Amino acid sequence: MQHLLAIIAFCLWVMPAQAEPGRQWRSIDPASAGWSSAALLPLRDYADLRKPTALMLVQNGVVVASFGEPTRKVGVASVRKSLLSALYGIAVAEGRISLDSTLAELGIDEKSPGLTEQEKGATVRNLLTARSGIYLPAAHETSEIREKRPARGSHAPGSFWFYNNWDFNALGTIYRERTGENIFESFARRIAGPIGMQDFSAADGRYAQSPISRNPAYPFRMSARDLARFGVLFANGGSWEARQLVPAA
Repeated sequence: MQHLLAIIAFCLWVMPAQAEPGRQWRSIDPASAGWSSAALLPLRDYADLRKPTALMLVQNGVVVASFGEPTRKVGVASVRKSLLSALYGIAVAEGRISLDSTLAELGIDEKSPGLTEQEKGATVRNLLTARSGIYLPAAHETSEIREKRPARGSHAPGSFWFYNNWDFNALGTIYRERTGENIFESFARRIAGPIGMQDFSAADGRYAQSPISRNPAYPFRMSARDLARFGVLFANGGSWEARQLVPAA
């Protein structure tokens, strides 16, 4: 959990309207970027107390502060959903996936007894916004999801938000089937390579199968400095070196 918290934290601290980093991250003196030692003290205290894998503060394409091991790759768990979401933006813009397609239209089902007709009416958009209304066990779900999962059939698709690994895992299946691409190879070619990620390769992802579902999870292993580039990409509306990699919409 500490690893995940650290990665989420630095992504949130990437500021809007960022200059892009070069091939290598460059560090600067915090004072020259307008940061006082007192302002950075809580960040240092957090790093000393929680000992996360890595913590980075990025401003205008340079590293203002860094703690831990920003080159070390760790499992990023729920961050995978943001990574796949970016690939969906590309696939939707290219016309390979429609946000309004239903699971019935896409041929998505589940292990016996399968999805109900109501559940098959959920759309890709519903899954992306965690509003499918499908409350079934899923690979890589947490005990909290299991404990708080609503009763099956209690909400129609699109009517209720629930952080649901079933939705996210099914999105992985849909992406692979509709594009014909491996998620990790696709991410490496379409995003990691163009923005200059230094540590990630397609071998850093895996499909986590489970006997309880047809849809595997797809955990990634990534470094803090690579995810910081992803944060800069989003801060700049999906653009990198004047090329629109992920549609701004």
